[in-house]
Amino acid sequence: KPPFHHFNALPRLSSLAGRSCDLRFRQWRHHRLVTMSQNPKKASFVIHKFKQQPPKDAEMPHKHWQKLKDAIMQIFNENAGELSFEELYRTGYNMVLHKFGDFLYSNVETLLKERSILLCEKVEKTTDEMLLSFVKQTWLDHKRSLTMVRDILMYMDRTYVKQNQRKPVYEMGLSLFCQYCTRAPRVKDRIRNLLLQLLQSERDGEKVDRHLIRSTTQMLVDMGKLVYTEDFEKPFVESSQHYYMLEAERLVSSSSAPEYLRRVESRLNEEADRVTACLSTDWSTGGVRTTVEGELIGKHMHTLVTKEGSGLVWLLQQDRLEDLARMFDLFSRVPGGQQLIEEHMAEHVSQLGRDSVQSPENSSDPLQYVNKLIAIKDRFDHIIQHAFKEEKTFTNRLHKSFEIFVNLNARSPEYISLAMDSHLRGHRSKSSTASLSEEHVEGQLEKALQMFRFLQEKDLFEKYYKQHLAKRLLGDRSQSEDLERKVIQMLKAECGYQFTAKLEGMFKDINTSRDLHGNFRAHVEQLEDPGLEVELQVKVLTTGYWPTQPVVQCHLPPEVEHACALFKRFYLAQHNGRQLTWQTSMGNAEMKARYDKQYMISMPSYHMIILLLFNDATSPLSYKDVEAASRIPPADLKRALQSLACGHFKLLVKEPRGKEVGENDVLSFNAKFSHKMIKFKVSSVAAVKETNEEVQASRNKMNEDRNPQIDAAVVRVMKARRVMDHNLLIAEVTKQLQARFTPNPLVIKKRIEGLIDRDFLQRQGANMKVYEYLA
Repeated sequence: KPPFHHFNALPRLSSLAGRSCDLRFRQWRHHRLVTMSQNPKKASFVIHKFKQQPPKDAEMPHKHWQKLKDAIMQIFNENAGELSFEELYRTGYNMVLHKFGDFLYSNVETLLKERSILLCEKVEKTTDEMLLSFVKQTWLDHKRSLTMVRDILMYMDRTYVKQNQRKPVYEMGLSLFCQYCTRAPRVKDRIRNLLLQLLQSERDGEKVDRHLIRSTTQMLVDMGKLVYTEDFEKPFVESSQHYYMLEAERLVSSSSAPEYLRRVESRLNEEADRVTACLSTDWSTGGVRTTVEGELIGKHMHTLVTKEGSGLVWLLQQDRLEDLARMFDLFSRVPGGQQLIEEHMAEHVSQLGRDSVQSPENSSDPLQYVNKLIAIKDRFDHIIQHAFKEEKTFTNRLHKSFEIFVNLNARSPEYISLAMDSHLRGHRSKSSTASLSEEHVEGQLEKALQMFRFLQEKDLFEKYYKQHLAKRLLGDRSQSEDLERKVIQMLKAECGYQFTAKLEGMFKDINTSRDLHGNFRAHVEQLEDPGLEVELQVKVLTTGYWPTQPVVQCHLPPEVEHACALFKRFYLAQHNGRQLTWQTSMGNAEMKARYDKQYMISMPSYHMIILLLFNDATSPLSYKDVEAASRIPPADLKRALQSLACGHFKLLVKEPRGKEVGENDVLSFNAKFSHKMIKFKVSSVAAVKETNEEVQASRNKMNEDRNPQIDAAVVRVMKARRVMDHNLLIAEVTKQLQARFTPNPLVIKKRIEGLIDRDFLQRQGANMKVYEYLA
C-alpha cells in the first residue's frame, strides 16, 4: 500500500509540497486502476474499520509556540544564524494544520506588540540629536526581522489569515510598530518637530541631512498614507504657511515688484527641489505648493500689480518683458492671477487709447492719429506674444479695449480712410525724401485695416474711402494700382462682396474711360476741322458707383467749352439715351504759363478757370469780379484763390496781403513770379479733413441712408419669425446690422412705427409690445 501516512511527515518550505503529495497519490491510484483492469477476476473491495486516532497532545500547541517564540526573539535580537528555518516553518505549519491557527496568530500579535513597546521605550530615551537616526535604524531592523518572521509563518499567512480575513504577519508588525512606537505621544511629536526644524533650517540657508529627512518621511508613508498625512504633511503645510506669510510681509514692504517676484521665483524653485528631495509628496499636486504660492503670490498680487513706481503699469510703460513674463508665470499659478493682470492691462490700454484719440495734436493730423493707434496695438501685441505667452484672453481683451476707445472719436472712420489715402498716394516720411517701398506701404495699410476692424460705423468709413479713392483715380494720384486692388481685396475678405462692389465698379469705369479716350482721339483725327485748342481727356463715371457731388454749372473757358461739346456729341452718338453731367470740381488741368520763362503747371480745374480770366484782363480783378465771371461756389473759390495767391507758388498777387481771402480783396497777375522748376503742381489748400459743418452734414446724410437698411432688417427678421417681442426684435436687428454700423434703439423703434403705418407690421391686440408680421 502507498505510504499515505508519510505525506505530512516531511512538509516542505516551498508551495510545491501539496502538489507533490497530490501527484504521488494520483500516480498510485492510476497504478491500482490499471492493475484492477488487467486482473478483473482478482479485483475485490475490502471494507476495514476506522482506525482509532491517537489521542492529541494537549501541550503540543504550547510547546510549539514556545519554540517559535524563542526563535522570533532570537531573530529580533539578531541571533538567527543558528536557527533551522525549515524546522520552524514545519512547526508553524503543523500548528495551523491541527487547527491552532487562532492560537498562533494571537500569540504572534501579542509578541509583536510587546516588541513594539520595548522599542518605543528605547526610542524615548534617545536624545533629540540622535532621535531621527535611531528611529530610522530601528525601523529598518524591525522591517528586516519582520521579513524573517513572515517567512517562518508563511503557511499561516496563506491559509489562516486569508480564511479569517486578518492582517498578514508583516503588515501587522508594521501597524503595531506604528501604533505603539512611532505614534506614541512622546515619540510622534518629537519626530514631527525635529523634521520641521530641519526643514526650516534648510530654508534659512543651513545645510541638513536630506537623506535622513527623506528616509524618515518614507517610513511614515510605509505605515500608511493617513499616518503620513496626519503626523507630518498637515503640520508641515501649516508651518510653511506661517513661515512664508512672515517672509512675504517682510519682502513686499521692502522690495519693488520686480525684486519681490524674482525672490518669490527663487523661493518656489528652492521649495520644489526641497519637497522633491526630502519628502514623499508630489510638489505639482500636493497641498504644499498651493499653500506656499497662496502666501507668496495670492495674498499680495493686488499690492504688486498696483505698486507705485514698479507695478504692472510701470512694467508696461518701461517694456520690461522679462519681469512681465515672470509676473504672468507666477500669477498664473494662483486663482484669479491672470484675470487681474488682464484687467489692469486693459485699463492701461484704454487710458492710452483715450488720451490718443482725444488729443488735439493727433486729431489735427489724421495720419499721426492712426499711426499712434497702430503703435499702441503693435506694442501690446508684442508684449502679449513675448511676455504673456500669446494668451488668447489677453488678445481678446486688447481688441475689446480698442473697440471702445477707437469709437469714442466720431471722426475715426474719416481719419482711418485719410491715413490709408496718404499711404496709397505715396506719402513720404519726414526724415527722408525717398518714397517708401511698396512692401512697407502694404504693411502700413494692413495695420490701418486692423483699426478699421474696430470701427462700429463701417458704412461711414466706406463713404469716406469712396470719396478719397475717387480723388486718387480721377487725379491719377495713386502710387500703385496693385496696392489699390489689394486693399479692396482685403476689404472684401473682411466685409463681403457688397461692401466693395461699388469700389470695383469705379476701377471698371477708369479702365473703360481709357479705351473711350483712345476712340475719341481717333474720332477727332478723322474730323476735317475739329477746332480744338486743348487736349481733352474725359472720364465717364457711372452715377451709382461714384460719390454723389452737387452739380455746379461754372463758366468754362470757350476753348474748353467747345471741346466738351465735341466730346458730348461723340459719346451720345455711341450711347443713345444716356445723359452726361459735367463734374468740373473733380477735374484737373495742365497749363502753359509765361512769366519770366515758360512753365508747365498742373492744377485743379477751378484754378485753371481763374487763371485764364487774367489773360484778357487789363487791370486787377476784384474778388466779386472773379466770382461773377467764373460762377465757382464761394467756398471753393476762396480755397482756390488762397492756393494761387497765398500758397507756395504765388501765381497771383492779392491786396491786402494775408493768408486768408476776403470778399473785398483785389487780385492781379504776378509778373515777378519766378521758380527754379519749370514743371510743378499747384494743389488746393483745402483742408484734408472735413469741417465741423461738413461732418454734421455727412452724418445727417449717412443717417438718412441707414433708414432703408434698418427697415429691411426689421422686415427680414419679422418675415422669418412672424411674431416677436419688442426687445427681442431690437436685439436681433442690431445683431444683423452691426457688421456695418450699430443702430440706435430709438431709431429702430421709430422705423418700426413707420412700418406699422405702412402696414408691414401690426401690434398684437392683447400685448402692445409684441409685433405681428403682415404678409
